[in-house]
Amino acid sequence: MKMLALIPLLILVQLSFFDMQGTISDVYSPNSLKIDNTTVNLDGVDPSGLNYTQYRILMRMLDDWLVGKDVFVKGGYVYFDLGGSYNSVSINDMIQNRIQDLKENFMDYYYR
Repeated sequence: MKMLALIPLLILVQLSFFDMQGTISDVYSPNSLKIDNTTVNLDGVDPSGLNYTQYRILMRMLDDWLVGKDVFVKGGYVYFDLGGSYNSVSINDMIQNRIQDLKENFMDYYYR
């Protein structure tokens, strides 16, 4: 029974590691998100090298995938809120991986 009492305390300690918690309300660009009423610029996300069509495909994917999701923010890194815990892979890394995938496999996305 004492272990159950520690769970809320552990969640609070974990949450204090982050600068803020909120919900993604808009995707301004691949490296800029609106979280509640705050703009967060994402570190390590570089969409340069995408052509116009690749960029539009990416933005459509990001809107569908991110808007409405609860997140934690630490500096310029954003993590999905998984009910009080978080995914150890940042959204920044996930977006950068999608950018790289679009560059390498553009025709697969174009004909979907």
